[in-house]
Amino acid sequence: MSGFTKISTAIVAVFIGCFLVFTCLVYFHIQDNIEEEMTGALNQVREMVNLNIPVADIEAIVEPSPHLSAHYFTGRLQAEQTSVMSTTERTALTPVIIPIQENQYLIVTPFDATELTQNLTFFALVAGLFFATFVLLLFTLKVAVKQRLVPLNQLADALSELREGKESQPLSHSDITEMNRVLDQFKHLQNALKSKEKQLIKIDKQLALLQEQERNYLARELHDNVGQLLTTIKAHAYILVNAKEQSVVELSAQKVQVMSHQISDAIRKLTAHLHPLILDRVSLQSSLERLVYEQEVAQPDTQWDVSINLKRYQEDNERDIHLYRFAQEAINNVIKHAKATKVSIQIYGDTHRVSVMVKDNGRGLGNHIVENIGMSSMRSRARCIGANCSVTSPDDGGVAVSLSLILKKMPPLMGANVA
Repeated sequence: MSGFTKISTAIVAVFIGCFLVFTCLVYFHIQDNIEEEMTGALNQVREMVNLNIPVADIEAIVEPSPHLSAHYFTGRLQAEQTSVMSTTERTALTPVIIPIQENQYLIVTPFDATELTQNLTFFALVAGLFFATFVLLLFTLKVAVKQRLVPLNQLADALSELREGKESQPLSHSDITEMNRVLDQFKHLQNALKSKEKQLIKIDKQLALLQEQERNYLARELHDNVGQLLTTIKAHAYILVNAKEQSVVELSAQKVQVMSHQISDAIRKLTAHLHPLILDRVSLQSSLERLVYEQEVAQPDTQWDVSINLKRYQEDNERDIHLYRFAQEAINNVIKHAKATKVSIQIYGDTHRVSVMVKDNGRGLGNHIVENIGMSSMRSRARCIGANCSVTSPDDGGVAVSLSLILKKMPPLMGANVA
């Protein structure tokens, strides 16, 4: 059922109820008026009789009245009364007998049909005009409601198009304040979705670039490091097969052994870059402590303030990988971009929450936060575990990267690669 149908049905029901009540009130009011008029006319006849006005004059005065009929009677009352009652053509009420002289009477018969008909005719005319006005009102209401519902119908179509991922048409302006509020909120929603869509496109491009960089890194490491070592080992293997002097064989064997260790270290480095294998062997706290220790050794000129407390934290492999990668990316951003002399790392976790804070005193972000690949990666890691991520510029300079997570059971990631 449409909105107009519901509104018009309610209005018609209210109108019919009010009209019935109004009709009853008008009918009883008409009856009271007729009774008052007939009583007044009858009293006037009595006054004329008391004033000894001739009966013929009284009959002449009463005859045009729609309320009374007067007849002069002489003789026995019952027969004449019966004759009078039988000759009338109008609906008569109880006759009133007014004695004049002995065996002389004036019979006055009141009538209400004429007056009632006149009043009902007038009421029917008024009711007809009222009904016509009501029909016109409903028609006007239908047109007005239909016009006012145009923006709402457009909004429904726009939501349907939005659900299908299509570009919706501009919405019409409404002269209803509440409707405009809904339309404005929808426009804000559209703009927010467009902004998010642009961000997703940007992130997709950044992820594609990151994947390409990862491929280039792997290709470079395999070619420049492992590939060259394998080529050298192949050459020494040839020497070992064909050499006749024992000293040459021993020297080549030593070089093959050294290069084998170098290949093993290179593969271990690549594996650690692709997946933090240390998490498979030790706790998240130990993995993070080792990560920070390696950076402290690699950056001896930087002052490190480190506090890691995850002793009460209940580990989860998928979540731990995201937390580890988040901290790793935050620290790498400091090393690559911040040019900081002081770095503060505060990591805390218990059975209810986990928080990560990496802060430096470097050059900061300037006036704008640049959404580079590293920051996009950190935000993505935070979203995957339902955490809040923020990147701010403190008043004392530098950059503060934080993650805050309220622990709850994580849904399965459908076999996604979370490394």
